[in-house]
Amino acid sequence: IEYVNKAFVDTYGYSKEEVLGQTPSILNTDYHDKAFYKSMWHTIESGQTWKGDFCNKKKNGDLVWEKATINPVKDSNNLITGYIAIKENVTRQRTLEKELQDDKLFLDELFNNAPVGIVIFQTVLDDKENLTDFIVIKSNPYAGKIVGRLGLVGLNASEFIPNEFNFMERATSMLGQRYSFEGHIVEVNKFVRFRSFPFGENKLCAFFYDVSPYKRTIEALEASEERYFSLVEDAPAMICRFDKLGVLSYVNQLFSKEFDKDPDQLMGENLFSFLRDQDVEQTQKAINTLSSSNPMVEIEHNMTLPNGEVKWQRWVYRALLNFEGDIIEYQSVGMDFTKLKTTEEALIEHRNKLNAIVNTTAAGIGVIDNSGNFKLVNHRFAELMGFDKPEDLYKINNFDITRSDFINTSFEKIVELINGERNDFELEKVFVRKDGSEFWGDLHMSPIKNDLGTVVELISIVTDISRRKEYENQLEQSEAKLRESNATKDKLFSIIAHDVKNPFNAILGFSSLLQNNINSYSREEIRSFVAQILSASENVYKLLDDLLIWARTQLGQLKVNKEKVNIHGLVELSFNNFLTQAIEKEITLNNSIDQSVEINVDYEMLKMVFRNLIHNAIKFTMDKGEVKFTSSLAMVDNVDYCVISVKDTGIGIREEVLEVLFELDGVASADGTANEKGTGLGLHLGKELIEMNGGFMNVKSEVGKGTEFFIYLPHLTNS
Repeated sequence: IEYVNKAFVDTYGYSKEEVLGQTPSILNTDYHDKAFYKSMWHTIESGQTWKGDFCNKKKNGDLVWEKATINPVKDSNNLITGYIAIKENVTRQRTLEKELQDDKLFLDELFNNAPVGIVIFQTVLDDKENLTDFIVIKSNPYAGKIVGRLGLVGLNASEFIPNEFNFMERATSMLGQRYSFEGHIVEVNKFVRFRSFPFGENKLCAFFYDVSPYKRTIEALEASEERYFSLVEDAPAMICRFDKLGVLSYVNQLFSKEFDKDPDQLMGENLFSFLRDQDVEQTQKAINTLSSSNPMVEIEHNMTLPNGEVKWQRWVYRALLNFEGDIIEYQSVGMDFTKLKTTEEALIEHRNKLNAIVNTTAAGIGVIDNSGNFKLVNHRFAELMGFDKPEDLYKINNFDITRSDFINTSFEKIVELINGERNDFELEKVFVRKDGSEFWGDLHMSPIKNDLGTVVELISIVTDISRRKEYENQLEQSEAKLRESNATKDKLFSIIAHDVKNPFNAILGFSSLLQNNINSYSREEIRSFVAQILSASENVYKLLDDLLIWARTQLGQLKVNKEKVNIHGLVELSFNNFLTQAIEKEITLNNSIDQSVEINVDYEMLKMVFRNLIHNAIKFTMDKGEVKFTSSLAMVDNVDYCVISVKDTGIGIREEVLEVLFELDGVASADGTANEKGTGLGLHLGKELIEMNGGFMNVKSEVGKGTEFFIYLPHLTNS
């Protein structure tokens, strides 16, 4: 390749520098075979122009179709010195052609495999442009199967469509609008429905449906009509037929007996005249809703008999349809349920009284079956569970409103009720409302038994005890705070009485010795006494500093002021405060944190945490050991954390001590490997400070091998 233009660069994604000096094979795909390229090269090497389509590959791997023209470039001696290719991007065109081909294949497949016959006709005209016939220009296999002829293409309509179809008489109408008719093809003994619509200029598309099974079904139905009438005459129900106006056309024996008239006397009377005025409109409205898709409706109403007696009857009205699906008449089947209705009304009245009592109580009342499904609830129960109306609860189960940790207990007690192992039970548990909120409820449940003593349902009475539980929780929290306050007080007194007092004993003791006998001591002895005084002073200062900060955290006076902190630099600064102790024990202080690590944190708080951890690490590490800081990234509960590790090679911590290591009253402070003193307050305070900065701490340790503390703080990007 000696030259490419901007269009080449835009199309393929290569820069000019990337392609100059390369061969066109960098664009090759596996689409074209060797013969394709051999033919192309043969053409252009012979000095001729080659034209064709390429499927090439872009730099990013996408395919591109191009229509190319390649011409040889010749010098003055007519020798070929190179080739120039002019290409047009036709990817979109090829895609559309492929889609068009796929659509054509789909339509052909649909046409050929359609479950109905499809034929496309072209008009046949005489010399005077008069329509004389139709000729088949396309047909699917099923069309020939229906009419009993294979290979319909090329046939005239008159050759395979019987005369009784009057096909040609309907020709003009069919060319201008949709058309439909039926006929019988004697040769194949089939009833065929023919539907057509105009298709382009002087063309007709027709569908052939074999409706023979449908026709034979109709014949069978007509044959069974006589059996139908014999059945309804002996039916134990009132049966009648009437038109849209309600005029009776048929009644069976039981219907005529109910109205104390002969069937002939009832013919022509209006069915609606037997109904009360308020029932006529309801019945007519219900009948008017009937259709081929909704052919039946059930209605209950009064009917006044000729003797003046009023009876309750349940009627099923059905629309009777013809072959076209049009309603031709109505049939009604009725049953007398006056006694049942009277009993039902009495029951409703009794239930209304019961509901009035149940729904005015302050407790929620619900009835469930043995599977836990609600059968009846009062309004208070629905209100407690967050539902708009009691009926909404009939779609759910008792355990759907029980919090998961109470389900097993509830289930066990309900089983005991059903099995007769207990007469009732009470249970305080958490209920879950419709919106997901929760409340504490006091549940009393007892069984409902039938005449045989079998438990058929269970009645639940629920009262809301959330406020009582809230008071109980507040009391428990107050007791916990009191216990914590007592523990804090005891720890504080212990620190003041022991850990603050002891350093002062050393300071006072060595100071007194120096004051009274300084001239009798050597320089080394004086230096030793001063070192003891300095160590004790540092310990008491650190302790007082910890106590002051801890007191501020307990009083809520310590505020977090976050800023961007370089962790490597803070560790270096913290190490400087302990160089003397580290040198005395020949302990290596290793800062392996990358200098670029930064997090948003309260600088002074983190400095104090580092100071305590370094102090403890040196304290519990034998001579010539190591204290090492490292950092890493970790995701916990979808939050990115910067994890700072402080690892020593010290004596380690026992497992039972690890469990209470961060608790204020969990364990007394131990002496270090060089008898260094401490209070145990530093780790508890450090944990609180890290949590105030949105992080947390944990630890792992192995006795005799060392301890590693992990500080998790939100990474800078999430702060």
